[in-house]
Amino acid sequence: MNILMIHGIGQEASTKDELFNKWVNSLHAVQPGLLDHGSVEMAYYGATLADWTNGNTKTAVGMGTESTAVDVDNADELKFLSAVMEEFVSANGIDEAEIESAMETVAGNAIPMDNFIARHLVGLMRVVEKISPAKGSILLRVIRQGHTYLTSPGAAKAVDDIVRPLLQRSPQVLITHSLGTVIAFKLLREMEETGTGVQIPLLVTLGSPLGLEAFKAKLGAPRRKPAFVEQWINFYDPSDFVTLGKPLNEKNFASNIHNDGTVDNDTFNAHGVIGYLPHKGVIDVLKSVL
Repeated sequence: MNILMIHGIGQEASTKDELFNKWVNSLHAVQPGLLDHGSVEMAYYGATLADWTNGNTKTAVGMGTESTAVDVDNADELKFLSAVMEEFVSANGIDEAEIESAMETVAGNAIPMDNFIARHLVGLMRVVEKISPAKGSILLRVIRQGHTYLTSPGAAKAVDDIVRPLLQRSPQVLITHSLGTVIAFKLLREMEETGTGVQIPLLVTLGSPLGLEAFKAKLGAPRRKPAFVEQWINFYDPSDFVTLGKPLNEKNFASNIHNDGTVDNDTFNAHGVIGYLPHKGVIDVLKSVL
């Protein structure tokens, strides 16, 4: 059986081999030899997407505790970032008055007073950081790279050209995390539309942002499980800030996807892949197919 792993954002500091070993070791620590009889690949796009994302930042302004740079002249990016942040703060019960109060603390000349969207984003960032400083900066990195992939034809082609050939092996089990779930869905949908004949006995998505409104808007229709995917099982930790605890069900994304929200991800942000892979449900479903 072919097995393809597709990683998430922020992996540009790691090599393909390092990520491959990290994922395999996380699985084998719980179920030794689980992948030994498969042909296993890691689709590595980390450095490629990071280069595109950073290269698109022309007027860089640091936001968040880790000074994640945002291009304040890119209105579409600002709206996309703000939409995700607004969904996050709404899910955490934060009202507009608190955001406006945080906006008043934005000082300096980096963001012009007339750029309301950018100043509003800073306000959103600051209230998110009150919940968790790490979550604010990491969430911003997730959605910035997501925006680059979904809006830049050059970035999408560069990433897709890496991942698409690996997706065309058949039959194949897919294990995807974070932004990797978005890339996998977009390419599988494209393959279905073009009549590419592949067999996917199992698609596993971990910590997926596919249920977030901004991502759905950029992906557009249709949203459904591709016909050649026999099982799609989505795992999420209800405290994972990237998923907002949202299952990929008919209400939030599409029907015919099985969701497991019993994950207790013990990484510091409840989103890390090493907190997802050892989950009993993940191990059990992989065993059932492999």
